[in-house]
Order: sequence, then structure tokens, then C-alpha cells
Amino acid sequence: MSDTPHIAVALVHHPVLNRVAETTTTAITSIDVHDFARSCAFYNVAPVYMVHPADGMHAFIHDMTDYYLDGAGGERNPSRREVLGAIRCVKSLQEIVEEEDYQLWYTSATPPDKTCIEPSELRNINGKHLIVFGTGWGLDEKNMPDANGWLSPIEGVGKVRHLSVRAALAIYLDRLGI
Repeated sequence: MSDTPHIAVALVHHPVLNRVAETTTTAITSIDVHDFARSCAFYNVAPVYMVHPADGMHAFIHDMTDYYLDGAGGERNPSRREVLGAIRCVKSLQEIVEEEDYQLWYTSATPPDKTCIEPSELRNINGKHLIVFGTGWGLDEKNMPDANGWLSPIEGVGKVRHLSVRAALAIYLDRLGI
């Protein structure tokens, strides 16, 4: 194994919380797929898991990525083909854990009262790491596999407390320092 730990990311659309802290499911957006794939490629992070239980959302992703992976889009833009090749659709986070030996690291603008580590600390922890992002109002931790830990939240100074998940991804990847 190289000196750099293997890092992958997951964007969870279920189970996540709604504004009144109930378990819910959110829709996948094309911008999340493209931006997650591009940001991760920039930092050499792969694969990029899109977690959603609905077959229709998986079909949506496949239709979008197939245009670049197997169609005219990839002919015109080979780098987009390479970038989107990192996308993996799964029905649950548990499915990933059963297939790969990842250490799970959850993210949140307001993590639970638990010890958090800085993303750069992952460099010093051997093994495969999966950084998990949530949509909606955040990850529904009680309905997810146990995490190895939480990454420190991104602290801002402005009036808004929550970043878009795409912005948070880019900041966390940059803070990995790899």
C-alpha cells in the first residue's frame, strides 16, 4: 500500500433528516453527481458513491452518466468520461460496508456531542476511508452503520450555518492535505 490512505466519498440521500428531525429521503440532482465527481477527481478521490434506495434515482444517474461513459458526450469530452466513471450507485451505506472494508467518517454542520477529528488526520490512519456526506438536514445517524468517527465541522463566520453539500465536499477534500 502507498503512503497515502485510500479515500472515497458517499453522498447519502437516505436515511437523512428533514427540518423536524424525521427520517426522510431526498432526490438526487444532476449537479450533485457532476460536482461530486469533478471535485473528487481533482483530489484523486474515488469511488464516489451516490446512496439512494429508489431504482428510479439509479436510472436517472445511469442515463446521465451513460451519455458520457458510452455515448456522444464522452466522444466530445473524454475527461468527463473519466471523471464520471468514478460514480457508483448503491441503495444503502450498508451495501458499501458489506462490499468494502472502509472506515466510516461522518460529516455534519452540527455533529453530535462526540469527538471530531480534522480531515488531515486521516493521512495518519492506515486503511480505506469513506467520508460520508448527507443531504436534507443531515445524516440520520441512528439508522446508519456505526461510524469510526466524525470529521470536524466547517466553521464559518457568516450568518448562514449550512453550506451546500458540494461546497462542503470541496472544503473537506482540500483539508485532507493529500
